[in-house]
Amino acid sequence: MATGAGPDSFVNPKWGKSMQVESVQELALNVDPKAVPPRYIRIPEERPTSSLLVSRDSAIPLIDMKKLIPHREDYQRQQEMERLSNACQEWGFFQIVNHGIPHSLLDAIKGVAKEFFNLPLQEKQKCAPQAGDVQGYGKTFVVAEDQTLDWGDLLALALMPNNLKNLALWPTVPTNFRDTVERYAIEVERVAQEVLSLFAENLHLEAEYFKDKFGSEPTNLMRMNLYPPCPRPDLVLGLSPHSDGGGITLLLQDDQTEGLHVRKNNQWIPVQPIPYALVVNIGDLVEVMTNGRYKSVEHRAVTSQERARLSVALFYSAGIDAEVAPSSKIVDEDQQLLYRKFIHEEYIRYYLSRQLKGKHPLADFAKLDICSN
Repeated sequence: MATGAGPDSFVNPKWGKSMQVESVQELALNVDPKAVPPRYIRIPEERPTSSLLVSRDSAIPLIDMKKLIPHREDYQRQQEMERLSNACQEWGFFQIVNHGIPHSLLDAIKGVAKEFFNLPLQEKQKCAPQAGDVQGYGKTFVVAEDQTLDWGDLLALALMPNNLKNLALWPTVPTNFRDTVERYAIEVERVAQEVLSLFAENLHLEAEYFKDKFGSEPTNLMRMNLYPPCPRPDLVLGLSPHSDGGGITLLLQDDQTEGLHVRKNNQWIPVQPIPYALVVNIGDLVEVMTNGRYKSVEHRAVTSQERARLSVALFYSAGIDAEVAPSSKIVDEDQQLLYRKFIHEEYIRYYLSRQLKGKHPLADFAKLDICSN
């Protein structure tokens, strides 16, 4: 496996295989303090210090969920709904606060993730996949021997539906790992459904539109990421630029270490950590369902020379056999059809067969050629 992203990145070995590579966490303990192995070094234009500038002049929108309580038709709610709409159309990313997940549970999920990554390598490898499975401990999206690698390790878990959950790859240490993950997943799924209902309201769709289109068995997948300190953070990336391949992603960031960047107007915008906030971003499937009105956006992770960075991502997506297509209520005389109809599993296979590289999977797989007269 190799560090990657996208909601169905690690569900079923028949969809794709990832080459095994060394643990970056172990590598970081022994690497020359003035150098990193060549396979991790990016070409100049892909490095964090490239000409694609990092800008701190703007920040992704912040949404207060308390102001969006249903049936409050006041001016404050209207303003916050407009902010949410703008975030979806202009950014594809936003942070949410007052989402209702107990702070103690957010601390707990980060706590068990940290405990797992701090285990001896031999113990962590008990969760490593066999026969090319892309679930478990290690990495994903390593598809070529000469591929430049990301400076990070992960633990990938399928949470829903149950037939995709491989408990043999779940850690037994710490002992509260499984209980904490399952409690956290329930809470984040609730938030994901609330956010999707708000999307539907802003788009003048039925309140249950996304829930219905995701099907009776949506996929709910988790990835715990660890980006160890790197002696040359100017030469590597923790995670390659990409857009997420599924519905929506809800990310719990490291409170202490910045590392997530969002691409906007040909600049990388750092996402400042806000304690107990969740970062929400739109995936490729929601872009298709909204016919491009809501955007899935490229993002990446950079590394630090001094500190490790931990994050926990939950990917809430359509069922494997769900039909994905633009809403007929969005496509009209004033809005051309931009994407073709497809079955979710078809896109999973396509997405997993390639390295992480921008938005190419969605554009190449589903974008229609629009010819102008």
